[in-house]
Amino acid sequence: MFEEIPVILAQYGLIGLFLASFLGSTIFFPFTIEILIPPLLFYLKNLYLVVFVVALGSSLGTCVNYALGFLGAKAMKKKIGKDKISKARELINKYGWPGLLIVMAIPIPGLPVDPITIFPGIARMHFIEFFIIVFFGKLIKYSLFVGIFNHLINFFV
Repeated sequence: MFEEIPVILAQYGLIGLFLASFLGSTIFFPFTIEILIPPLLFYLKNLYLVVFVVALGSSLGTCVNYALGFLGAKAMKKKIGKDKISKARELINKYGWPGLLIVMAIPIPGLPVDPITIFPGIARMHFIEFFIIVFFGKLIKYSLFVGIFNHLINFFV
C-alpha cells in the first residue's frame, strides 16, 4: 500500500491531498492524513501550500460532521440519549472556542478528534466561529507536522 503513495501523489498532487484530507476528516472515512505528509514533502516543495491545502480540506471535512450534528440533533437525542446530548452541550458551552481550538491543534497522529466536531453542531455553535476555530487549529497542527518532518528530512538527506 505505501509503495503506491508516491504514484498517487505524483498523479493527483494537491488535489489528491485536498480530497484525502477532506474525506479523512469526516466520520464516514476516518483517515490519518499525517501519514501523507512525509512523502508529500519530497514531491511538493511549497510547504506553505501543503499546509494550507491540508488544513482547508480537513476543515471542510469537519463541516460535514458539524452539519450532521446540527441537522440530526433530534435523531441523535433518540439514538444516543438526551443525557449524553446535554453533557455534550455543557462541555461545548463550558470550554467553547478555546477548548475546540486546543483539541484541533493537538499534534498527535492518529488521535481521532474530527468526530467530536459533531458536538458543536448539536450545541448550535455559530458556524462561522466554528469554521475559523477549526481552520486555525488545523493550520497550527499541520504546520507543526510539516515543520518537524521537513526538518527531519533536511537533517537526514
